[in-house]
Amino acid sequence: MPKSDPTKSETPRNARGDAVRTRLLDVAERLFAEKGIDVVSLNSIAREANQLNASVMQYHFGTKMQVIEAILERRMEELNRRRSELIANVDVNDPANALHQIAEAMVLPFAEHLFTEGGSTYLRFVAQVTFNADQSVFEMMRGKHDSAVRRIAELVQQVCIDLQPEVVRHRLAVVTNLVLFTIGEREKLRMAGRRTGVARLASAEFIVDLVEMIVGALMAPAAPPERLARLARLPAAVRRGASQPAGELV
Repeated sequence: MPKSDPTKSETPRNARGDAVRTRLLDVAERLFAEKGIDVVSLNSIAREANQLNASVMQYHFGTKMQVIEAILERRMEELNRRRSELIANVDVNDPANALHQIAEAMVLPFAEHLFTEGGSTYLRFVAQVTFNADQSVFEMMRGKHDSAVRRIAELVQQVCIDLQPEVVRHRLAVVTNLVLFTIGEREKLRMAGRRTGVARLASAEFIVDLVEMIVGALMAPAAPPERLARLARLPAAVRRGASQPAGELV
């Protein structure tokens, strides 16, 4: 009796499983983008994806946070590649131009989704995650296709030599959150047909202005000691909050 070839029986099954997983991620991304992280349940994602097995989400992913991580991770390889491409020729001996290239590497890989026909659910999803998930995007994606992000941190430190490393890390975290939320919010307004707020400018103007804002934030001098000393005159609750460590980019 001839032996069966396990690849012939396993491949279709694996292909079906991959197709189901992809379908679930597509639906989850859209629902999270449209309704928010807290509102959408794993069961509602399965139903929307026409999956009758109630435990299909747990089988493929586990928890809601792991679904969010899977959505982010499947995009990160391409984003990392695009960022690496944009910072490949940064010359730290030309600070102004270097910071513009760095800022473009932070903005363009996301902003290019603004030109997606029919709109980008990914941009709106990222905006939701930025302010509604239990963990930050930085925490979830640390060590996963983040080589370009780490290189950006190194380049900014080389260009902004007067800034302490912790200040550089803080500023990168702030401007990254700005990029993620602002582009996602613009996409949400655009899809609703509203040209107001961050959707006021045309797309090209919006992108250029966002880049210039980031350059300005990174170039700003460190706060002098006398300004830090003003914290002593603030209420105790504010001082305690000001002393908490900032979220880390890397």
